[in-house]
Parts: sequence; C-alpha cells; structure tokens
Amino acid sequence: LTDTQYEQVRGVMEQNREATQAAGARLREVRQALHDAVGADVANEGAIRAVAAELANAEGDVAVQRAFVRSQVWQLLTPDQQATARELEAEMKQRMEQRRGRRAERGERRERRRQG
Repeated sequence: LTDTQYEQVRGVMEQNREATQAAGARLREVRQALHDAVGADVANEGAIRAVAAELANAEGDVAVQRAFVRSQVWQLLTPDQQATARELEAEMKQRMEQRRGRRAERGERRERRRQG
C-alpha cells in the first residue's frame, strides 16, 4: 500500500471500529447464551432454538459488517493490488484446507487406535 492508501485504510477501519466491535461483542454474548442453554440442567428445546436463531442473526450481522469493511478497503486498491490480494486469499484458503485435512487424518488415526 502507498502511504495514502495506508491512511485511507486506517480511516475505514476507524470509521467502522465501533460497529465491528459491537457486532463481535453481540456474537460472543449469543454464543455464550447458546452454550448455557445447551448445558442447562433441564433441556428447553424452545429456548435453545430461540437462542440458535439469534446466533444465526448475530453471525449474519458480523458477516455483513466484515463484507462492508472489506468492500470499502477493496475500493482503495489498484487493480494490481486487488489481483495480489486475490492470490493471497487463494493461498490462505489452500493452507486452511490442508490443515483441515491433516487434522482429520490425525483424528482418524486416533480413532483407529482406540478401536483396536
């Protein structure tokens, strides 16, 4: 990024900080509420479903906020920078998939050892 772009990105992040933090805080609270509802001594299906629906909404709010900020930052990039960003995103996705595969393999090995 150029110095100007860096400052613009900082501005976008600062402008969205409060909304991003609020969405994240709500998500954490609702996740905890679901954890508590599932772990209650007496299962209450209605309460669990209500909190799960609230969690879906909170996750949607976080996703929309993240997309909104990303879109604002994306507009600040040159086409070459956007291409580089896409390449980096693809590499990161590939590494994450490889890690998931390795974790799954380890789990399968552990399960086979447990079984026999």
